[in-house]
Amino acid sequence: MGSIDFDDGAADGLIRSARDAGTELRSQGAGRRSAAEEASVDFAGAYADRFLESVGIEAADRPKLAAVLDDLVEQVGQAKRDAAAERERLRDVAAWTERDEQRRRSAADSLIAPSALPEVFDPKPSEQATVPATIEAAFAARGRTRTGGGTGHGRSAADPVRLRAFAASSTIADDTARSRAEAVASALSRFRTSCTWTPVGDVSFVQGFERLLEENRADAAWVTRIAEAFERAGGSGALANASVDATIAQDVSTELQALLTDDLTPAQVADRWSGLGYTRDDAAGLAALPTSLLRVLGNLEGVPYWARSSANVSVLDRRIASAKEFLDDLDQPGRVYSPEARRDAENLTALESIKDSLLAGTGSAPRSLVLLSDDEPPLAGVSIGDLDTASNVTVSVPGMTSSSEEMFDWVDASQHVYDEQLRVGGPPDRAVVAWMGYEAPALPIGNLDVLHSDHAKAGGPKLAATIRGLDATRADDMPTVNVLAHSYGSTTAAYGLAEEGVHVDTFTTIASAGIPDSLPTADAVHADHFYAGQARNVWAPSQGTIPLIGHGQGDQYAVIGRNLSEDHHIDPTSPGFGATPFGADGSDGLAGVTDHGVHVAGDTGYLDRGTESLQNVAFATTGQPEQLSAYHRHDLDLGDALFGRLANGD
Repeated sequence: MGSIDFDDGAADGLIRSARDAGTELRSQGAGRRSAAEEASVDFAGAYADRFLESVGIEAADRPKLAAVLDDLVEQVGQAKRDAAAERERLRDVAAWTERDEQRRRSAADSLIAPSALPEVFDPKPSEQATVPATIEAAFAARGRTRTGGGTGHGRSAADPVRLRAFAASSTIADDTARSRAEAVASALSRFRTSCTWTPVGDVSFVQGFERLLEENRADAAWVTRIAEAFERAGGSGALANASVDATIAQDVSTELQALLTDDLTPAQVADRWSGLGYTRDDAAGLAALPTSLLRVLGNLEGVPYWARSSANVSVLDRRIASAKEFLDDLDQPGRVYSPEARRDAENLTALESIKDSLLAGTGSAPRSLVLLSDDEPPLAGVSIGDLDTASNVTVSVPGMTSSSEEMFDWVDASQHVYDEQLRVGGPPDRAVVAWMGYEAPALPIGNLDVLHSDHAKAGGPKLAATIRGLDATRADDMPTVNVLAHSYGSTTAAYGLAEEGVHVDTFTTIASAGIPDSLPTADAVHADHFYAGQARNVWAPSQGTIPLIGHGQGDQYAVIGRNLSEDHHIDPTSPGFGATPFGADGSDGLAGVTDHGVHVAGDTGYLDRGTESLQNVAFATTGQPEQLSAYHRHDLDLGDALFGRLANGD
């Protein structure tokens, strides 16, 4: 007794990071106010009005967030005190119980009735457990208007030098605040993992903090574009609001419209992008673009991944905010909502899982959002590591039951691959893309989609497009490209890698649900090297319409996908197929796989740390095939197993 799941160190870390973030936000007040006042000199007209409105919103939202962080500090501090009190109570109860048991033993030895034992001088401690309060820290930053507001016949004046000074000052302050935001998000993630005794409720301040900084970035980019408009007009005087409107709109259309032409290849997109002169320093400006344009830009193959991530993260945050606003105001009569807001509300679980998977990477390898679709749930891709500069890139394709509603888990599994690659001597400048880029089938329980290839045939071209996009974006500095696929993902990936114009250095499958019959050998896919890992095939108890009969620890689903499938029967570990198989059952102190999944209880999934499977995956994807451990075949015939067991009445 005396133990509860509460890490004082994690609590202290959250208290410290939240206090530092709140202090930083409050300390910026004077500097931001001074910069805004300086920018307002000679700034007049509709755009000046919009500027002052935005400044006012920021000046109100920032201290609100600081107050929320202050309250969070108090709540976590109280949780820590409650945890200490509960530990002490549990210790007291345990000690009293031991004393009481000793008294009873003594009484028994002395033939004294237990009811006669005196407790007057040793009352029993309270058995009422301490109930921790739920941690709540909600905050939502407001959006801001950045147009002339319909005053087309009016005029605006501005000093571009002062406007640029404001943008620079704001950016410096935001950079400092962003580091505080990342620190508190990381500390919250650790607290949630290490202090499960304390429930955590609405902690939307994390998204709200990022939204506040996004709005600030958008303001800085918007003010800079206004300054550029006045500079092009000579740097002084007044401009018609309509001219400013047109100039700002023309910046967007002139620079980006050429990318939006239908039927451009990724190589053509990359070529046109390179002529625009954008660098990573322009990420804030991209985030200020209209959502409709960002939706396209974020998923346009051939555009650098830093730009795609900037666009997608902005869209993601806006969609989450829109969904929450929809849900908060759902019962208000007379409110009219867009179909997009309703759709995002229905997919909020997936959107927040994607966001959580990005935030969880704070403090380790940088994570970026390189794919975000409008599907339901949305398709997504999260890169661990810098996809624009990595010398080794691995695209990990999930199997059945996967969706962005569990994006956090697949990104976490991909993080294991990323970490293991370095541990086995892989290059430091690497990237692993957790690619949730197709609609995967469900478990074969009341749904037999996994035994057909419809999902794989639809997903394969999407993976092929991703590989072609990587080739085009990194054409001048090509990395080693690997595809890692689990379960039904191997069926999907095989279709994609068989397409014309697609080539990778390695293709690695784990727990394959079957390579398509139309691809009878490893040479049928466009990969220089084909590796395959498979744990011992076993049968699990009967579930639903699929009879899984037998016993043992190992992979209970992969063989079902292969043997009962309609058209993807090929086991890539089979002799004669041409792949290099590797072990997954455990060797040399490494754990063996005991389940079909990548994450399982006991850390014995295909991509769990400390497994033979994960180490071999790392060797295969970092050009070290000579290090692969041997594969020991354990054939299990479905027909024989079913017949034998059923004949025995099992």
